[in-house]
Amino acid sequence: MKLLRVASILSVLCTGPILLYVVPPLLVLSGVVEVSGSVEYMVVLPTLIGLPCALTASIVGTACVLQRRTRTVASVLMTVGQLSTIVLGATIVVWALNFGTTGWELLALPFALIGGQILVAVGLFFRRRTASAVLQQP
Repeated sequence: MKLLRVASILSVLCTGPILLYVVPPLLVLSGVVEVSGSVEYMVVLPTLIGLPCALTASIVGTACVLQRRTRTVASVLMTVGQLSTIVLGATIVVWALNFGTTGWELLALPFALIGGQILVAVGLFFRRRTASAVLQQP
């Protein structure tokens, strides 16, 4: 369970720079994400760290939920978020490599990662909130 929490924290932290690099240009500024020198540090490096963490967390979380070691709302949300991150990311990469592409997958990949990681962040928030509520009781 601790591995699920630590890997989830790392994957959510790695999603932050991707979110900061992709979302403002698409939604607020020009609608075009320009590839510059900072793309390696803002997108590629966090993706290379975050995806293995998400894969690890999805495997551990699925095992914990299926073995009934934990079925709290927080652990289920973290597991579903990590699984959706991996499944959506893998689907987009397979589509891009095997079928004709128009560039939509380059925009969809960060949003797929961000969508799954929002569920993970909500799960981490519920876990923190539940843990603090338990500690405050006499």
